[in-house]
Amino acid sequence: MRNFVPVERAVMAALLSTAVFLNASLARAASDKDVDALVQAVKKLQAENRNLAKRLSTLEAEKGARRPAASSTRAPPAIAQQKTEPEAQPPPAVAQQKTEPGASPGTQAPPKTANSRDLEQRVSNLETAKTAQESAVRTIIQDTLSKTGPKINEFVSLGGAIEVTAGRNSDFSGQKIDSVQLSTAELDFDVKMGEWASGSLIIQYDTASNNILFPTSPSFGSTVDRFIVDRAAVTIGDVQRFPIFAKVGRDVLPFGTGTGIHRADVLSIENPLTIEVFETRRNSVGFGFALPTPPAGPPLPGVVIPPVRPLVLAPAVSSLARYLGYRPSLIPPHAPTPVVPTPEPPPFYGVFDVYDANTVSGINRRFGTSYNARLGYQTAGHCGQPLDQLKDSLHCPWSVDFSVDYISSVFDSLFLESEYNPFMSQFGQIPGIAADLKLSLGPFLFISEYNTALAKANFVDDAARNVHIAPAAWQVALGYQLGWNPWVETIGGQGTYLSVGYSQSKDLAGVTLTSATGGSTRVGFVPQSRLALTAGEWVLEGTRIGLEYSHNWDYSSAKGGTGRQADGIFAQLTYTW
Repeated sequence: MRNFVPVERAVMAALLSTAVFLNASLARAASDKDVDALVQAVKKLQAENRNLAKRLSTLEAEKGARRPAASSTRAPPAIAQQKTEPEAQPPPAVAQQKTEPGASPGTQAPPKTANSRDLEQRVSNLETAKTAQESAVRTIIQDTLSKTGPKINEFVSLGGAIEVTAGRNSDFSGQKIDSVQLSTAELDFDVKMGEWASGSLIIQYDTASNNILFPTSPSFGSTVDRFIVDRAAVTIGDVQRFPIFAKVGRDVLPFGTGTGIHRADVLSIENPLTIEVFETRRNSVGFGFALPTPPAGPPLPGVVIPPVRPLVLAPAVSSLARYLGYRPSLIPPHAPTPVVPTPEPPPFYGVFDVYDANTVSGINRRFGTSYNARLGYQTAGHCGQPLDQLKDSLHCPWSVDFSVDYISSVFDSLFLESEYNPFMSQFGQIPGIAADLKLSLGPFLFISEYNTALAKANFVDDAARNVHIAPAAWQVALGYQLGWNPWVETIGGQGTYLSVGYSQSKDLAGVTLTSATGGSTRVGFVPQSRLALTAGEWVLEGTRIGLEYSHNWDYSSAKGGTGRQADGIFAQLTYTW
């Protein structure tokens, strides 16, 4: 039996060497994306497993060869047992022995020797080590292959979106426009090097041309395609563990419901007038808070969230494909992956940003004179019942998010600054305030928002008119998720949904601008009212098709508009990752 000691040590050393080699190979494959190296590592593992299986078979054969010899040494007690009278009982020591597999019921197994028990223990250790190695290798391979998804490496994740919009719409002059546009093409990089700091970089394609959805801005007439840094910011802090955080970089300032990510802000294809007019993107330095800090605890366990299935387009296409002879793969789909629930955010939150306003001719705005602030409250609940008991509820689970914002000048928004830049030297900064509410009740999502300037901008346009405006806009929107289930976190984020939105503007009928060539142009206007009826469906994973009817009303001629109406029908394909 001494010969088995070096053999076992050699096998264990081979196991350890294989694990170390495989771990290193897979690490290089994950970092260099070297698929060939990963395949070779798996093949080496398979060869090592075959060698281990052969060695285990040899050990078991040797064990079986020793068993008959051990039994022959115990033959006399068995013979003696057969010679006893039927009424006689076997000795206690023999009666307690277990019957060996394959032996006759009347034959008792011989007691195991120390060497036999030692051999069985060693075989058991080898089997345990082999099982542990296979489990570790599976974990390594799963971790390696998981990095082929959105994660570029252990620090950087890649996301993005492509949106193509086709439609037919009319403007307030009565002209009809048919177009197909690449309305969105962006790459999102999320960087997290440690626990207390994270970065976000969004690069976006910009055609710098008129928008099919509503061509209101002649200043966007350039047709030079380019990629721009839409947002780039670094956040330091973690409100789940500490109430204060800092954020620096270029980002959308919190004023109203707009965050700069259209597909996340609204369910419609067109923006409501509140976002179109007041969205503000600036370089800023800010601080924020979230209270109270949640108590420390173990990470939440992963849960399998049942998906919301598409109900219209996807089933119709699937039925047509089957009718034409398509047969789906017999391989079953992947089982849903458990998802770690998002921790509940602290209810009270706020931010304060000092931003860099663009220099306007005749106005010198120093850093520190332009700022933005938000105070908000958010909470959620499930009516004290488990989610699986809320499948028929129309009001649970629920969530509420209400906030109030302040900005030192509403004319720092992308739209207002672009359109009113030639006149801003006459009126300077015009502060503004915004309030918005997002309410979720079961399958319903309700959004309301009101943004307004707190003072009037007084100036003379190029038509020698005295203009006094305090730009404002408000909106209400309602979304409904078909096939909803209580685990849905975002209405319209999956499955099939419907939405209706209505928005209005004030004091934005436009002004007259005279160009260098002597022509007069109406600038700085948006519709007085906008109605949008939208239906959307996520037909495939990450793929959404949306259809929308839009109707716009212009300001009356007495207010500087045309008094006309315009319609639009749009279809949009969105692909996100």
